[in-house]
Amino acid sequence: MADANDPLNPDVLPPSPQLVPISSTEYPNYFFPYQRRYFPLYRHPQDARNDPQVQLPSVLPIDRYDMERRTVLHNLVNLGLGHKNWFGPFERHLFPPEGRLVVDVGSNNGRWIEDVSEEVPHAVHFRGIEIFPSSPTEAANNNVRFEVYDFQREQIRHGDASVDVAHARFQNFHIQDWDKFLKDAARCLKPGGLFMSGELDISLEYPDGQAANATATTQLYHQVQRIMVDRGYTPDIGSQMVEKLNTIRDSAGNLLFTNVGSDVFTLPMSANNPIVADREISALSMEYLDRLAKSLRPFLLSTGQVRVEVDGLLQRHREEIRQVSAWMKYRVAWAERRA
Repeated sequence: MADANDPLNPDVLPPSPQLVPISSTEYPNYFFPYQRRYFPLYRHPQDARNDPQVQLPSVLPIDRYDMERRTVLHNLVNLGLGHKNWFGPFERHLFPPEGRLVVDVGSNNGRWIEDVSEEVPHAVHFRGIEIFPSSPTEAANNNVRFEVYDFQREQIRHGDASVDVAHARFQNFHIQDWDKFLKDAARCLKPGGLFMSGELDISLEYPDGQAANATATTQLYHQVQRIMVDRGYTPDIGSQMVEKLNTIRDSAGNLLFTNVGSDVFTLPMSANNPIVADREISALSMEYLDRLAKSLRPFLLSTGQVRVEVDGLLQRHREEIRQVSAWMKYRVAWAERRA
């Protein structure tokens, strides 16, 4: 979907006279079933879409059940950030608001845009980019639009130096070539424009190092990360992001970003958290991990593992997270585009 007549983006790629709306009857064209879950059809090359032997095109499904998981994750991080949906110098980059453009790359089910667009002046325009259509195809405000295309296989469809803020979070399960993506994000940003990244660690941390009663959990996350690396993903990109933003260069050798900043937020998880104020976030953490385990099942089965072994591992993991005390790290980073 693209709009060449959009005054905010006169160089939108590829040229198109108008947006092409996606009706709900077209939604099935974007998905294919695997292990009773649904995955993005258009991550497959055109000549491989009907090949039953082709590798699963994503780590996580994109069906209704995973959208519910992503909503839980959105609420969890919002709570972890002190009931906020942003970090760093985000607000400063929205003023004056007239003509400002925020692009959310990998917008999931659109919750971040829907919430933030209600919290800032409506003169700020928002664009969400995702590989599949989800529920927010129409927004309450005309300053919000969701576009569906493969931003990894193509490039971000915004003109050079046309975006004020580029936001990408929870993409360690999705983006494979991070250098390519960051260079493309830098291309779109105006000089001084803001890039924002937020990534949740896949592994858990424990008060006394490794928890003896979390062996299945440790095995599960090690296995998932190993398979991800084998398939070209960077599961720990959150811990690498600051270095990448400080060192990534364009083809001429020029650094792309400056004023790099970061922060780490700790999200507790415990069925019986002794700190009353942390009990809500602990409950959300457990719910998120339980839903994540269910969504990881097809990915594990896609490696040829025996179903009973995968199901047994996931069941033990889901039991463990109700017994151990642990925490997750949400790592955020930001940087401004060099002039």
